[in-house]
Amino acid sequence: MRKLFKLFLFVFVCLFCGLKGFAQEDSLKGKDLDEIVITGQYRAQSVHQSVYQVKVIKQETINAMGASNLQDILSNQLNFRYNQDLATGGSDLSMSGLSGQYVKVLIDGVPVSGRQGFNNEININQLDVSSIDRIEIVEGPMSVIYGADALAGVINIITQKKENHSAIGVVAKVQEETAGNEYGWNKGIHNQHIQLSGSHKHWYFNGSIGRNMFNGWKDTLTGRELEWHKKRQFLGSGILGYRIKKLDVYYRYDGLDELITNPANLPGNGDPALDQEYISIRTMHQVQATIKATRKIEANIATSFTHYTRQVFSSLYYPNGDVRGVNTPGMNSLSTIDALTFRGSVTYRPYTHFTVQPGFDINTESGDGERIKAGKQQVKDYAFFVTAEYSPTPKLNIRPGLRLIKNSVYKAPPVVPSLHIKYMLTQRADIRIAYSRGFRSPSLRELYYDFFDANHSITGNPDLEAEHSNSITGSFNLKYGTNKLKARTILKAFVNDIDNMIDYAAVGSGNLTTYINIEKYKTRGIAIENNFQWKQFTMGLGLGYTGRYNSYRQDDKSLPEFKWSPELNTQASYHFKKAGLVANVFYKFTGKLPYYTEVLTNTGSEIRLAELKAYSWLDFTLNKKIGSMLMANAGIKNLFNLTNLNINILDEPHETGGKIPLAYGRSYFLSLVFTWNKK
Repeated sequence: MRKLFKLFLFVFVCLFCGLKGFAQEDSLKGKDLDEIVITGQYRAQSVHQSVYQVKVIKQETINAMGASNLQDILSNQLNFRYNQDLATGGSDLSMSGLSGQYVKVLIDGVPVSGRQGFNNEININQLDVSSIDRIEIVEGPMSVIYGADALAGVINIITQKKENHSAIGVVAKVQEETAGNEYGWNKGIHNQHIQLSGSHKHWYFNGSIGRNMFNGWKDTLTGRELEWHKKRQFLGSGILGYRIKKLDVYYRYDGLDELITNPANLPGNGDPALDQEYISIRTMHQVQATIKATRKIEANIATSFTHYTRQVFSSLYYPNGDVRGVNTPGMNSLSTIDALTFRGSVTYRPYTHFTVQPGFDINTESGDGERIKAGKQQVKDYAFFVTAEYSPTPKLNIRPGLRLIKNSVYKAPPVVPSLHIKYMLTQRADIRIAYSRGFRSPSLRELYYDFFDANHSITGNPDLEAEHSNSITGSFNLKYGTNKLKARTILKAFVNDIDNMIDYAAVGSGNLTTYINIEKYKTRGIAIENNFQWKQFTMGLGLGYTGRYNSYRQDDKSLPEFKWSPELNTQASYHFKKAGLVANVFYKFTGKLPYYTEVLTNTGSEIRLAELKAYSWLDFTLNKKIGSMLMANAGIKNLFNLTNLNINILDEPHETGGKIPLAYGRSYFLSLVFTWNKK
């Protein structure tokens, strides 16, 4: 750790010493590396101007990757890890060393509801990527603005909105992909999508519908059983908006219908096989309006309603092909979540160097189902927040913030503060430093959900309190280059300390477990990211090092406080202009993840060091423009043919902690995109 810290310090000093020379270089012309961002901003502005450190994934990158879900997009990013959840068809995401339950997922700034699984995460693979314009990621607590669950950061999906007047466009896409070496009519992946958009005078609209079909992955299994479950998705979205000089208002709809099928093998003795289906349906409605009352006053109102259902359906499949339902208690369940969000803010800029934004945020979430304690339960959250930005000099921006919270169920932190500071060292270099107080509210699942089957006995705890954290983040940004070369380097670090962390705990002497506030947790991290653009060549290169807290140290001070894991990522593209061809490479090295775990022995239990194996992921894609309306994308994903990751118990060479699924092997894809526009 000390050696790596010295390396980062050396890089920082070298960059800092060269600032004067870079500042005098004023030949960076043409297309810049900056992107326009809106997440957490008072108004749309460049990344360079934002007081927050915002990472942007553009639509061009998403298309170049051949991505069919959000996991494909995020898995190449630094500080992101994931494990596959075969039952839900999603992934257990982690960001900056914190699990996905601490990440707020937004669509156009409105939170997505429907957390599921034992880690209380939003299933990112249930979100439609076909309508994405870009993705904005803010690492670090954003609880003042976005409330609960934004403790690790925010992923804001910005959707496409037609802006040209009197224009209409059609986009149709077909993508075929193998699942490992499996492909056919009932094998592999078959995705189709069509989108219609347009505008007329002050009106604009965008509508899309798509079907994603993953036929599962069998690998070496025989019979009816699948290593990866079969999944079918219907996805739809639509937006209708009205825009004039001082008003922009729109309605948006997002819909999901997902079916995951888990067939079992027949036992061979004439008995039936037990099959299960997992059905998820989400409908999300949102209305947003931005009103520019005067040059100094702007208001924004957003409201959304989400209805989400998750059903588990069990059936018996007999050797003669008959299928019968199962009435055994616990084999079928239906859970429903309804969520309502209503928030508003006013941005007032009385002076050129001072802006203030007060706002309110109301969120209600109700859950119902046979596994919810005492029937339908509801949690209401009311908040008032205020932020301000003061610029005493053109080089300095100071943004403090406060959030006041009242909750109907749990004891919420009375005040959540934050302070962000940005200082411009030169026109091309700046430093950002931030302190944030974050919190995560107990989910409906943790409060009221009971789950019992052959492998689990978990009961909710309605007496839980909110988790809260203290976080410090810092970054150094530098843009440099010449007429031909444009480059940017970001050096950043973070510290997260969480108190009152919610975790599992045994109840009594049996196997029953529940959730209680018992733990502390910490993460530390440093990273450096570089982006280069030279003629037709672009490249990104990043290196990160993240430390995760060892909770067993609280009882045994001889154990290390943190265990560290490295990451490295790169993506490179070269544009062959004459051929209309772009070649892309996406690579990420995810280092081994060491951690301590409790292992049962002949004499009881002991704390042992374990580790999740390191791995490298490599994708290669080609994008070829054919004529004026057709684009062909082809490539190879997972060139190293990864499937499962081993968990090793280091003190026991002959003992393993099992395997976790990562991917279904090397796959090949081909997609055709038809685009037609008329003004």
